[in-house]
Parts: sequence; structure tokens; C-alpha cells
Amino acid sequence: MSRSRRNPRTLKEDQELIQLGEAEKQLLLLEKLYAQVPNKLAKELTERESTMPVFPEIAERLRQRAHENTVSRGEASNILRDQTRSLMLIAMLLTAAATLVWWGMCVMEG
Repeated sequence: MSRSRRNPRTLKEDQELIQLGEAEKQLLLLEKLYAQVPNKLAKELTERESTMPVFPEIAERLRQRAHENTVSRGEASNILRDQTRSLMLIAMLLTAAATLVWWGMCVMEG
């Protein structure tokens, strides 16, 4: 029987069979992948258990290096400038307060 004489119903069935076969292949591939997951997890767990923990000095160096990378020179100079301004304001405030106290004492005495 040639293809042109086949019933459209049989063509549809053939296409469905092909789709089912492809879906079955995909399911088998996924099954193989998922079957390997417990082995991979067990391997990672044994590797993690057998690895020595990081020494505190190394962790401190890594932390310091990360901090230095995040803080640029510009940020450091801005912080220093702001601290200097704050110190000057405090000095001026203390001077003004001392002057007021001195003026008050002079007014009370005289």
C-alpha cells in the first residue's frame, strides 16, 4: 500500500506512536540522570567530610582582601575628610561652650 492510499487515521496513529517513542526516550534519559544523583550527593558528602577546614589566618586574609577590594582609596579619603570635619565642629562647639561659661562667670562677678 502506498502512502497516498493510506487512511489519514493510520497516519495520525503513526505520528502518535513516533511521539510516544520520543517521549519514552526522554523519560529513559531522565531516569538515568536521576539515578546518578544519589551517587553524586554521596561523593560530594565524602569529599566535604575529608576536606580540612580553612585555617583562621587564611579566612582572615580572605576577609581582609575582600574588604580592601570593596573599599577604594576614594572612599577612604571621603571618610577621613568627614571625620576631620566632625572633629573641627566638635572643637568649635566646645570652644563656644567654654566661652559662654567664661562670659557668664564674668557677668556674675562684675
